[in-house]
Amino acid sequence: MEQKKIYRTFEFENLVAWKSEFRGTLSATEHSTIEIGNPPVFKGTPDVWSPEDLLIGGLNACLMLTFLHQMQRRKLEVLAYESSAQGTLEHLDEKYRVTKIVVRPRVSVKSADDIAAAREAIRETEGLCMISNSILATVRLDPEFDTPSTPV
Repeated sequence: MEQKKIYRTFEFENLVAWKSEFRGTLSATEHSTIEIGNPPVFKGTPDVWSPEDLLIGGLNACLMLTFLHQMQRRKLEVLAYESSAQGTLEHLDEKYRVTKIVVRPRVSVKSADDIAAAREAIRETEGLCMISNSILATVRLDPEFDTPSTPV
C-alpha cells in the first residue's frame, strides 16, 4: 500500500500601518519595509506599491519560482528569466476585482534540446503555483524561450 504524503501547513504574517491620507507601510520580520498606497486611479500616487501591484507582482514572482523549481526537478539549467505581468481590474457584480492576469515569461535555456522540456515545465507551473491556486482571476502564461544561439 502506497503511503499518503503528509503536507504541512504554513502561516505568514505582516504588518500594515497607516501614515497619511491613502498611504502606509507594509512590513514583516526580516523584510524591508515598503510604502503602500492607492494607485492613481483611486486617489493615490504612482510612487508607492498598491494592493493591485502587490497581487499581480506576487503572482508573477510565484510563477517564476515555481517554474525554476520545475526546471531544477528536471535537472535543466535556466540561463535567464524575466517576466512581465499585466492585470485587468474590472467592476463586476457591484464590486471591483482582478479578472485576468497575463504573464509573459522570457526564458533562456542552455540548448535547443531543453526548450521542449522547458515548455512542459511552464505548462505545469500555473497549476502548481500557490498564488494562481488562491485567486479567482484567470491566469494566462504567454512564454517565449530562447538559447544563447537563438535569441528571441
